[in-house]
Amino acid sequence: MLRQFTSILNYYKPLALWSFLVTIAITVINPELILALCTKLFLVFLLWIMISDRRLRQRLKFYKIRGVSNLKFFSTIFIFDGLLTCIFLSLIKGFI
Repeated sequence: MLRQFTSILNYYKPLALWSFLVTIAITVINPELILALCTKLFLVFLLWIMISDRRLRQRLKFYKIRGVSNLKFFSTIFIFDGLLTCIFLSLIKGFI
């Protein structure tokens, strides 16, 4: 289980910067938690569409090797990213 989680986090590392930039943009526009989580869910859905493409799927075989299903992969990414977003927005709302 820990190996699967580390595999998912290794994939999330390059996406973390982009996710943080989206979170900052949401904070500037409208720092509402529901809006941020809906946006993150939409981005995870776009990631799922991108992985459905054959060329991209061949590059991402490593998470299949560790026995991670697509549902576990995307739900873990959404939960982890959602937690980071909630923490960031909670901290920022304290200063606004």
